[in-house]
Amino acid sequence: MHLPKVSVILTSYNHAKYLRDCIESVLNQTYSDFELIIGDDASTDGSWDIIQSYTDPRIHAYRHETNRMGGIINELVLSGRVSSDYIAIHSSDDIWEPQKLEKQVAFLDAHAHIGAIFTNVSIIGEESELLADGTHPYQIGF
Repeated sequence: MHLPKVSVILTSYNHAKYLRDCIESVLNQTYSDFELIIGDDASTDGSWDIIQSYTDPRIHAYRHETNRMGGIINELVLSGRVSSDYIAIHSSDDIWEPQKLEKQVAFLDAHAHIGAIFTNVSIIGEESELLADGTHPYQIGF
């Protein structure tokens, strides 16, 4: 059995509006040696139906029956469901650039002494519009 090099852990809670774009941004990565582990925290907005509509064998989905206010990442890692070399954390209202994993894996492979890396972000609004004027709270200090 092949173990993927990267486990992408996608946390999901009531982001049905964004979820398809989010999942597609992972599935369409230029780097393909990954699994996508989706942990849904008892969404009530149809998110679980969207998650279950995917048949890609790289996707492994889990759902809490009641909302636990997070903790899915720790739960998945500690349960032994994650056994890859690298873990990438993804949120259900975010979209990744297509080369994100490729660039990060290449960097980590070339720098074994580095334990964690992060990327710059582009802030987008409710309708996927770029918010580049510097006034959004997430942009302050960038």
